[in-house]
Amino acid sequence: MALPRNTIIAIAAAVIVVAGGIGAYFWLKSPSDGTSGTPAAPQDDGPLPDPRVLLVSMEAVTQGTTVGQSIVAQMQELGNQARDELGAEAKALQTEEAAIAKLPAAERAARIEALAPRRAAFQLKAAQRDAQLKGAFANARAAMAKEIEPVLREVVTKRGANLVMERRASAVEPDPSLDITDEVVGMLNQRLKSYTVTLPPPPQPQAEQQ
Repeated sequence: MALPRNTIIAIAAAVIVVAGGIGAYFWLKSPSDGTSGTPAAPQDDGPLPDPRVLLVSMEAVTQGTTVGQSIVAQMQELGNQARDELGAEAKALQTEEAAIAKLPAAERAARIEALAPRRAAFQLKAAQRDAQLKGAFANARAAMAKEIEPVLREVVTKRGANLVMERRASAVEPDPSLDITDEVVGMLNQRLKSYTVTLPPPPQPQAEQQ
C-alpha cells in the first residue's frame, strides 16, 4: 500500500547503556507541515522514494558521548549510595530474623510480629529509592533524547538520506561510509556538554495520596 510521500520513514534508535542496564527507544517523524496540532488527513501522493539508508549505533552514541558517560557514572554513584545506605539496615534485619528463628516457638511468634513494622518500613524505603533511581534516569534519558533527535534529523538532511537504521540490525557487514555514529557523537558533544542527575522526590504511599 502506498504511503504519503511527505512522511519520512521512522528513525528507530535503541539506546542501551550496558553499564547501567537501561534502554530506550526514540521514534522520529517529520514535523507537521500545518500549524494546527490536529494531524492532517493523509494524502496519497504516490509511493515513497527508494530508501537512502544511514546506520548508527545508539549504544556507541550513548557510551561515546561525554554526557552519556557522565550520566552512567552518576547513576552508578547514586546506586552505590543507595546500596550503602540500605545495606546496613537490611543486614541488621536479617541478623535479627536469624536470631528469632532460633527461639522457641512460643517466643518466636511475638518477636516476628514486633519486627514486622520495621521490615515493612524498610521494604517501603527500598521501593521508594528504586523508584527515585528509575525516575532520575528517565529524566536524564529524556534530556539526551531531546538533543539526539535534532542531531539525527540534521545528519539525515545533510546526507540526503530518508532512513536511519540501528547498525546492529544490518544483516550483512555494512558499508563504513553509511555509518554516522562518530558524526552523531561529535555533534551531540557540542549540543549537550553536561547533565546533572538528581533524584526526584520519593513517591508517596497510595494511602497518603488518597
